[in-house]
Amino acid sequence: MKPSAPDIAPPGTTTPPAAKPSLMARFKALLVEYGPLAIAVNYLIFGLVIVGFWAAIRAGFQPQGTGAQAGAWGAAYIASQAVKPLRLAAVFVLTPLIARIPPVGRFIAKNKHKWSF
Repeated sequence: MKPSAPDIAPPGTTTPPAAKPSLMARFKALLVEYGPLAIAVNYLIFGLVIVGFWAAIRAGFQPQGTGAQAGAWGAAYIASQAVKPLRLAAVFVLTPLIARIPPVGRFIAKNKHKWSF
């Protein structure tokens, strides 16, 4: 009867876990996968966020710090840059969901060769 093999690998034979790709590398991969859809979703979310911050500032929100002297649009831009990680997270989540819509999916499948790097 053979002895059972241990569940743990001998020291020195394990490979370290792969490093998580950077945010920019993940965004580039998203661009290769979804092309103009990812760009459109990115700019659409950016536009909604900046207009939302502008409307909030015009409605009476008083920014403190750097944005206070920049005017409404400048303060809205600075605030939108402050929430950039959240915006990119929304792009990473929403782009594949939008790509599941049948006409959008057909467009991506039909034109994917045009933006492959």
